[in-house]
Amino acid sequence: MSGDKFETFSLEIYETRNKSGVTKKCRAIFPYKDDDGKWRKKSVTLNSNPRGRGSASRLNAEAEEVRAQLNAEAKEASKACETVAEYFKKYVDARSLSVERSSANELRRILRTHIAPTIGKIELDELTPDDVQAWVTMLSKEYAPSTVKKCLTNLRSAMREAVDRDRLAKDPTRGVKNPKLPASKPNALDERGRAKVASFIALDPAKPLNIGFALALYMGLREGEICGLRWRCVDLDAKTLEIRETIGRDGSKWYVKEPKTGGSIRKLYIPDSLAEALRARHAHMGEENLGSGLTLDELFVVGDPAGGYMQPHYLSTRWRIAADALELIGTQGRRPTFHDLRHTFATAAIAHGVDIKTVSSFMGHANAAMTMNTYADADPDAKRRGAETVARAYQEEIARHVGDGEVLEFSRTGTDE
Repeated sequence: MSGDKFETFSLEIYETRNKSGVTKKCRAIFPYKDDDGKWRKKSVTLNSNPRGRGSASRLNAEAEEVRAQLNAEAKEASKACETVAEYFKKYVDARSLSVERSSANELRRILRTHIAPTIGKIELDELTPDDVQAWVTMLSKEYAPSTVKKCLTNLRSAMREAVDRDRLAKDPTRGVKNPKLPASKPNALDERGRAKVASFIALDPAKPLNIGFALALYMGLREGEICGLRWRCVDLDAKTLEIRETIGRDGSKWYVKEPKTGGSIRKLYIPDSLAEALRARHAHMGEENLGSGLTLDELFVVGDPAGGYMQPHYLSTRWRIAADALELIGTQGRRPTFHDLRHTFATAAIAHGVDIKTVSSFMGHANAAMTMNTYADADPDAKRRGAETVARAYQEEIARHVGDGEVLEFSRTGTDE
């Protein structure tokens, strides 16, 4: 299938009568589907003489030219009335070939829920920045700023592609700003909270859930990364692990996938206390796995002996129960989520002098600036400690250089008259 409206044709010879006698002519018949999906026929009389040597070739060549012209006219007519929703659907179909299926389905959800019923009805060529701004304003009355931002960002991407492909002369999203997102600070655990969680984990450190909690608290791993970690990516001798897979979600279905970005694929060092717990877990799974037919390397660290993985939502739900039982409160005054354990790791690392680049590599961030912007103010005492550290350094420098020369005291500054 070529995608053209008129794909095939047939030739039909017929006769016409007039005062001069009988004349033979040829017409080309082009079958096509109308907008309702019903088959129709379009007939065009050809100029070529159906008689004589080479007439068949001439007729076929002319019919092909007519077919090409009809398809060009049909495409122009289709473009003229193509709606925003129709173009966005084509954009999503093309994007789905290069993004995760969960991302592609999210784009389809945005089309179905936020674009098609509203701005999607406007013809693409008629869409203006005023239309887009009105759409953003309307969405902002009903949805969170993060949702509206996601919708506008993806519409903008589709419209810029339309400009790049000469489908539009100007980007209709130009000048339309994303809604301002409320500033959110990590709800990390303070020193007392960290001690509570560490003590709780230590009660049964090799338990699958506690291993999961520890991987977040001690190493900053995400839920999906913890659930997707297999033993083949853990080197207990070298005390390292590699993040190569994660558990993703597509609607109600979970699946194993590669991490979303290259920075998320990383090699990390395991602290001694966690390494001991992992060794005990490894030995226990080796005993449970006897006779299953699977190698231990294939199994997930916090999964089951049959090869299944723990679903991330189960891990976060069980953490919520533990957090309630421990009566934990984060630095923002809320009960910490599982993801806040990851925030806790980064905040504690920075508070104890780990450099930003190292913390960034642990977290799998795209760059150190992202880590700095997220966690620079996460520790409320950081500025106080920073000021005290610099002051102490100055005092130490003064002591070291106390005999270097005489310090003169001026009664007046150099700017006094």
